[in-house]
Amino acid sequence: MTMKLIFNLLILFILTQGILAAPPQAAIKPGRSGTVFLDRNGNGIRDRGERVLKGIPVSDGDTIVITDRKGRYTLPATAHSSIFPILPSGYEFPDGGICNTRFRYYPDSTTASNADFGLVRRRQPDCFSIAAVGDVQFGDTLEAGYASRTFFSELSARSDIAFSLFLGDLVNDDCTLFPLFRELADKLPMPSWTLPGNHDRDMDSVRAVIHYNSAFGADTYAFNYGSVHFIILNNVFTVGRRGYVGKLTEKQLRFLRNDLAWVPREKLVVIAQHIPMATVKNKNDVLALLDGRRCLLLSGHTHSVFRKRLSENVQELVAGAVCGLLWTGEQDLDLVPRSLQPCGTPRNYFRIDFDKTEYAFRFKGIGLDEAFQADVWIVDGNPQDREIEDLSSLPTGSVVVNLFAGGPETRVRMRIDNGAWQTLTHTIMAAPTVLRSRLRNQQGYLQSKYAHRSPHRNIPSPHIWAGQLPEATLPGPHRMILEARDTTADGAVKLIDSRVIFAP
Repeated sequence: MTMKLIFNLLILFILTQGILAAPPQAAIKPGRSGTVFLDRNGNGIRDRGERVLKGIPVSDGDTIVITDRKGRYTLPATAHSSIFPILPSGYEFPDGGICNTRFRYYPDSTTASNADFGLVRRRQPDCFSIAAVGDVQFGDTLEAGYASRTFFSELSARSDIAFSLFLGDLVNDDCTLFPLFRELADKLPMPSWTLPGNHDRDMDSVRAVIHYNSAFGADTYAFNYGSVHFIILNNVFTVGRRGYVGKLTEKQLRFLRNDLAWVPREKLVVIAQHIPMATVKNKNDVLALLDGRRCLLLSGHTHSVFRKRLSENVQELVAGAVCGLLWTGEQDLDLVPRSLQPCGTPRNYFRIDFDKTEYAFRFKGIGLDEAFQADVWIVDGNPQDREIEDLSSLPTGSVVVNLFAGGPETRVRMRIDNGAWQTLTHTIMAAPTVLRSRLRNQQGYLQSKYAHRSPHRNIPSPHIWAGQLPEATLPGPHRMILEARDTTADGAVKLIDSRVIFAP
């Protein structure tokens, strides 16, 4: 046996024993990357000649990175995360529709596919308006029809809205209705943004938002428009199999901290969520991160309208519901339920007007005139009201005003004909319209067997003001001027209302 043959046999033996086996390599951790580019033709694909966009923030709802000079970014691959660009002012997604559906959702940590984002330049003025929309919450195609021929039809005719912001509970415990909601929103002439509510969660034992994120891209994200920075947070925190509380996770708080680090302190911040921040368990963590910044909070969930100041520079508007009190109550001639909300507010949304760092509210009752901002009731001894203890106990000539967008800082006063101004008192009582609806329920009265009773209770409305007609007011018609104005520096409500009343 030659020396060469012996050497070759020795090498073969060593290799079969694994002695010279290569050391194990560390597993390559999957990442997610992509390119942000200027999509000149709006087709969503980077075509030849379309340049990249550097300096664009991109996030997974936790970490935020900035695209490099080649428009590239890389983020870690984690389960149940979404990748999205934080749109700078002057940039939008092409083609309108629900903007956050362009985000990329990853249900697990093993997927590491590319996620490219094409943006277009659009002029965004510092003065603009949005629609803040609470709880559309249809549970079947019948209720979707109510929403379609009232709210969506009304919004489709508006040309003064830059975009719509839907504040959760898009549907009512049925995720199979998400495609129908998308179809309705895509018919609007303006873009939309959405966030989930407690009734948009998966209807299983986990109650997560996997179906929501698969349909709508992300449940926590941010974007800029004009001079305003918007932050969207899913604050529905599941407890047990079916329960929930208002809470933000540590991951969301990190995202909020990372995001605000890129926002100039002088810029107005708008935070939108479903459950009112005033009731969120760790709201103080949010306020600490805001650190004195000027912030408007927009919420839904309660099927009522109210306002609350959380700190000197932070005010919350709970924006009511498109579905009112869950599509219940007497029906109009188009067979749409009246669905009066528990605070006495008609089904509604809000127009929010922005002017750089300033903002103002405008209540909009669905199907009602833009000027209709309040209910006014004069105690006149109506036989029906005499059957309601809370109303029959009021003196004749009492004035009760339900100012739908009013808050604790709103001053309301009235003037009869050319008389002196009289300040009304913010009063704790239920709205007269709700008390009347409750009486009809107790009497078993409904117009149609197809209508469902509104479960109204005798609970106070947060925006009632009361007073008394002047003693010299003669019976008969008079002109009433109502003036409402917030007393704070950032007064969001300024209203003058003129109407004819009939004095008893």
